[in-house]
Amino acid sequence: MTPRLARFLSSRATLAAGLLLAAFVLLEVGSLRRMTLTKDEVAHYDYGWKVLTFDPHRPPNSNMPFSALNALPRKLASALDPGPLRRRLETVEFGRYATVVCAVLLGWLVFRWAGKLYGPAAGLLALTLFVFDPNILAHGGLVTTDLYATGMLALAVWSFWRFLNHRGPGVWRVATASAAVFGLAQVAKYTAVYLVPILLLIALGHAAPGLWSLARGGDWRALAGRFVMAGKYVALYVAAFLVIVNAGYWGQDTFRPLASFRFLSPQFRDAQAAALRVVPGLRVPVPRPYVESLDWVLALERSDRNNVYLLGQVGRDGVPGRRFPEYYAVAWLYKEPIATQLLLLFALVAYVLRFRWFHFRRDEWFLLCPVLFFAWYFTFVFQTQKGFRFVLVVLPFLFVFTGSLLRDVATMRRGPKLLIGGLVLYLVVSVLSYYPHFIPYFNELVWDRTKAYRILVDTNLGWSQNGSPHVNRPSSTIRS
Repeated sequence: MTPRLARFLSSRATLAAGLLLAAFVLLEVGSLRRMTLTKDEVAHYDYGWKVLTFDPHRPPNSNMPFSALNALPRKLASALDPGPLRRRLETVEFGRYATVVCAVLLGWLVFRWAGKLYGPAAGLLALTLFVFDPNILAHGGLVTTDLYATGMLALAVWSFWRFLNHRGPGVWRVATASAAVFGLAQVAKYTAVYLVPILLLIALGHAAPGLWSLARGGDWRALAGRFVMAGKYVALYVAAFLVIVNAGYWGQDTFRPLASFRFLSPQFRDAQAAALRVVPGLRVPVPRPYVESLDWVLALERSDRNNVYLLGQVGRDGVPGRRFPEYYAVAWLYKEPIATQLLLLFALVAYVLRFRWFHFRRDEWFLLCPVLFFAWYFTFVFQTQKGFRFVLVVLPFLFVFTGSLLRDVATMRRGPKLLIGGLVLYLVVSVLSYYPHFIPYFNELVWDRTKAYRILVDTNLGWSQNGSPHVNRPSSTIRS
């Protein structure tokens, strides 16, 4: 492909991507205008307002500083004269549009990442899967942290991909940007804590061949140099984490004595006891709300056995509260569009058949690690089985990978092109058939939509959105 043709295709793809994202915004806005507030939105919005008013203190829960983005229009409205515009900006409903903007940015990242790896056509396919994913549409405009977590995890892994594959000058600049994104992810949702093992796994897999080669060759000095450099980068990430988390919580109760905490989770209590045995007067260099809420979330995740329901059973083997290891696999089967699942399957088969044409360690390893980690975590560890929304974090990586199906679109035969086009059309029709109600989406494996409750319940079907169409109103608990 000539450089001129490549630029032409790229510009056409960029225009098409803009149109797809415009369609996404129209779908979101049209849906949100008809949907009442969900069960959790007011709490997230109220906490975002507290952050903007320099009061991040709160009882332990899963609210995060990123929710300040949703309350930002209300902060801006305080500078306006009283009137309809100010009243509109002060509503929780208007705060939803901040999440929509972030969802659009995530869609752009999916498009650019897939395009960078596999070409413009791949970027458009990945973006199409994003735009017409019912679960992204369902949560891409709510005042919650699910979309923020999904976006920040994807951005963190993408920036880490850029950093580890960077060659030439400016490596510290790229590393600093990656570390900053890692730090920001920690104030989006506590799920981002799992970036630590994910990024370590990615780094080890990426560096393993080079380290093994140095060890086999007996070049211990060079090997030691690699580890020293790795230590410097780790220090950079730790510093970014400390600075950004402290800034996100306005440094509230930073350096509080570790002995003063009363933790709920056994993991935190054990770590506390071990640390105090070594350093009795140890102080914690991050804000107290961050530590206490992380402990609260961990305790809940490992003990939440309420409302465990799957395929008509309240608890595995009919035992109430017993978790289903297969819960999220079944949820994926029914809650993701069939067309998306088939395209992903075809992409996997095509990838295996063309494996030598790809650069697995350089590219696909970064997409695979988050998916493998969360597949393990949701299957064997995670106790909260109340909704497919927790799985949103893996979708961008799957969409980017599925784009590889069109890596060589110029030489692809007519039959596969028609098949892919037909599946994309099927995807659009299936998802739009649920408009504007995307939360209760089930694919055509549940042909009778009134029977979806036999498969899954909780936030898979609804999120307390059973009121009449909402009217503009301010937050219910926080007043200016």
